[in-house]
Amino acid sequence: MAVQKSRKSRSRRDMRRSHHRMEIAEISIDATTGEKHRRHHMTKDGFYRGRQLFKVSQDA
Repeated sequence: MAVQKSRKSRSRRDMRRSHHRMEIAEISIDATTGEKHRRHHMTKDGFYRGRQLFKVSQDA
């Protein structure tokens, strides 16, 4: 196993972790239904870019 030679400082540890933050997902509004959805994902109704790709049943 690798063992570090000396302890990392708080500054170096935090600089390494500076990119570990959570990113906010991009939200779009569908032009046809007006429903909010994630970018490049279809809506819950089955619409993507104004076209209906899937017919979603309301059984759930």
